[in-house]
Amino acid sequence: MAEKNISINLLPHEKENLLTQFLDWALTIGRLLVILTEIVALGTFVYRFGLDSQIVNLHDKIKSESFIVDNFQDAEKTFRDIQDRLATSKQYTTVGNTTSNIFIEITKLGQNKITFKDLTVSTQNAKIEVEAPTGGALTDFVNALKNSPSVTGVSVDKVANNTATAQISVYITATLKPEAFASTGTKTLDTVNTAVLNQQ
Repeated sequence: MAEKNISINLLPHEKENLLTQFLDWALTIGRLLVILTEIVALGTFVYRFGLDSQIVNLHDKIKSESFIVDNFQDAEKTFRDIQDRLATSKQYTTVGNTTSNIFIEITKLGQNKITFKDLTVSTQNAKIEVEAPTGGALTDFVNALKNSPSVTGVSVDKVANNTATAQISVYITATLKPEAFASTGTKTLDTVNTAVLNQQ
């Protein structure tokens, strides 16, 4: 009895070529998709790890800065209070300088002409009580006061003749310009005080 030769052919048949190629293509694409998915998952994990680390660092920074803010809260209140006081003081210093300047200006107008009995300067008007031996000196003073750049109007409230001293007393109200108190005075308070003392 003759022996039969059995041949094994592992090559795909021609009719299986298309199916085999499709399966090979599908397996290759599948492997690539799995690899890409793993890469994306790994990248997401690394990115999330970085974000978690940043969040922890930010929380620690917020806690430390909140501690600093809490410790300096009282100091900030004191500092703001001092700033408000300085602003108020500066405002009143400016008004005081302007008032002193107007006081000096009015006294210069009547220097060597009349005698000042009372002079009160506020932010709105100046109350003046003066004496003079003649009416001409008083008229010159009133006219000079009307022409003053700080005065908008002058009214003579009362005129009295003192026979004992032979003097004429006049009570005057001078209305001041509001703009004079809106700007900063050009002289310091020390200079104004020195000028007042020199005139006295």
